[in-house]
Amino acid sequence: MGGARLTLFHFHGTRGNGLIHARVAPIVREVELLAPIVDHFEMQGFRAVPEVSVAGRRADIVAVRDDALLAVELKVSAWPHALRQAMAYQVWAPEAFVALPFPRAMRAVRHRHRFDGVGVGLLAVLDGEVRTFLPAAPSPRLFPALSDLVRRQLSPPPTSPLDAFPDEGTGERFYGKGRM
Repeated sequence: MGGARLTLFHFHGTRGNGLIHARVAPIVREVELLAPIVDHFEMQGFRAVPEVSVAGRRADIVAVRDDALLAVELKVSAWPHALRQAMAYQVWAPEAFVALPFPRAMRAVRHRHRFDGVGVGLLAVLDGEVRTFLPAAPSPRLFPALSDLVRRQLSPPPTSPLDAFPDEGTGERFYGKGRM
């Protein structure tokens, strides 16, 4: 999971005889959150697509299935910024989430009222496992036509059977445009 970073979090004392308590926290990159979140939603029957551009914004993950469409903003630390981005996704996504590493999610969940107030959910990632700290509420900002456009963009192209034309001379089937 990358290197480690020394984080100072407590200081006691004065005049140079202070005691510094420190802990080593792993450095987590946003890309390391991607696979666990994609797996989490794919196990629920979603098709998860990373880096989807919609209405001038790029969602980190968009997950779609027949009955649901959702967006996820991944961040390693700045949850208020991620919350604003997830709110912007609510214009086209009926559900939106912020995904953070577990320690950051523990801090963010203290501000539950901010997430609940806008209907954005909170996901925590720890050692490849994903937990839903706060569920997403139905979007109060949803523009259904834009949501339908996103669904069409992400749906696989329809498969059509090949047209077969018999060759008049041999009776074999010819696939493609008929001969003239």
